[in-house]
Amino acid sequence: MKKSPIIGLAPLWDDGKQCIWMEQDYLEAITLAGGIPIILPLVQNEAIIEEIASKIDGLFLTGGHDVNPNIYHEKVTDLCGKMCDSRDEFELKLVEKIIEQNKPIFGVCRGLQLLNVFFKGTLFQDIPTQYKKDRNFSHRQQIPYDQPVHEVFFVEGGLLAQWLNVNTLQVNSRHHQGIKKLGEGLMVEALSSDGLIEAIHHSNYPFLVAVQWHPESRCKTNEQERILFEQFVNSCKRR
Repeated sequence: MKKSPIIGLAPLWDDGKQCIWMEQDYLEAITLAGGIPIILPLVQNEAIIEEIASKIDGLFLTGGHDVNPNIYHEKVTDLCGKMCDSRDEFELKLVEKIIEQNKPIFGVCRGLQLLNVFFKGTLFQDIPTQYKKDRNFSHRQQIPYDQPVHEVFFVEGGLLAQWLNVNTLQVNSRHHQGIKKLGEGLMVEALSSDGLIEAIHHSNYPFLVAVQWHPESRCKTNEQERILFEQFVNSCKRR
């Protein structure tokens, strides 16, 4: 019997305490799906990052700070939230090394945004002011985060539609940024009713999937949210 895969989690960063941390929901979602979650260190040494990539079976990109717009060649506006350059640099280097080794990647919220930027896409720095499809539609809910607030619509015949065996899903939403220009090689898997991209996968990579919502907050009680983590962890097991 194959051992449980080791899943590396990109750490969150506390500006005040100047330390990394992790939300318990992320850890429990990975363990529930059969993986062993490991919180990764926030380092910049490329040799160490390459060694980290070689030790883990898959990479989970968490939520958190806004991605610095300078990376996708835009000026930072006043509407952009808190950024963490050390996270951006670490995660972009780590994604590169993980891809070189053909290992699975799953991202949520910021994780989706970072992957889009990695593949030369761009972001709306602030959805309420820069994305004007529906000003009454909110992508940023308040506590409790385990409650769904809007619907996503899966692309017919797409990867996620096949996994989850549904056409739509009620999800939570905790973001103010989103995909503007889709990155190279990425395919849209789901949209919200206002047309914003809610899920993606890479068409030419064994397993690279990301969603804009936070399935870790609901995977204990929702089968579809749990399946997302199970597909990821099972892909890591097959290596």
